[in-house]
Amino acid sequence: MKIMCDTNIIIDVLLEREPFADDSCKVLSLCEERRIDGFIPASSITDIYYLVRKYTHSTDLAYKAVGKLLEIVKVCSVTNNDVLVAFRKKSRDFEDCLVATCAKSIRCDCIVTRNKRDFEEFDIQVLTPSEFLHQFS
Repeated sequence: MKIMCDTNIIIDVLLEREPFADDSCKVLSLCEERRIDGFIPASSITDIYYLVRKYTHSTDLAYKAVGKLLEIVKVCSVTNNDVLVAFRKKSRDFEDCLVATCAKSIRCDCIVTRNKRDFEEFDIQVLTPSEFLHQFS
């Protein structure tokens, strides 16, 4: 099974945001155990680094967080075509559109996110972490 992890799932775990961190951590644990293939788009890595550094005020912690993340999930390329497809959709949230485009491009089974509403228009299954865990078990 292949899933695309939305940035909020990663940030919930890295910054221990409650009440979301527990289920998001369980999803990432399935990726780390290689029971599922977890992906994030390359464009999300810089966002994750930036947010961790902003909230922790530590470049070292931001690099450690990204390093650990790279051991858990795979980074999928964001191609010129992916960007063009997302751009042409003129979605209200370009970043989410690019995540969905990449997920479809690499044939993910679903996107796991806390914000399902952000992905309603993209014709791909979208699950919250708790919904995904329920379906996976």
